[in-house]
Amino acid sequence: MAETFGFCTRVGAAGEVKQRTWGNDFGDGYEQSGGTGINGKSEEWAHQAAGSLGAGHELRQIRDFLDRHEGYKSFLWTSPSGMSGRWKVNGYKLDPQGAGLFKISFTMKQAFTPY
Repeated sequence: MAETFGFCTRVGAAGEVKQRTWGNDFGDGYEQSGGTGINGKSEEWAHQAAGSLGAGHELRQIRDFLDRHEGYKSFLWTSPSGMSGRWKVNGYKLDPQGAGLFKISFTMKQAFTPY
């Protein structure tokens, strides 16, 4: 059973919707193009959270959640646009803020395979 990401984070100002396409430019102004795959549209959302990495603190729980999924295992989440489904995070950035506090930054990418 997949885990659900239920932590409070500061979602970036905007998510990004990507559409998978192909195209051939014939050099005379004519271009042939189309969509690829059955999941031709996907979303990505940037997140940030700040706090302590001490035992029991939410920031540590977020980091441990991301580490548990190892960059390739998907989890459940609902985006601000209402897209419920599976998502992956491949890596994150820890930024020391001083006084034992850190900021974590990561991007959730929509996934279509249940790892």
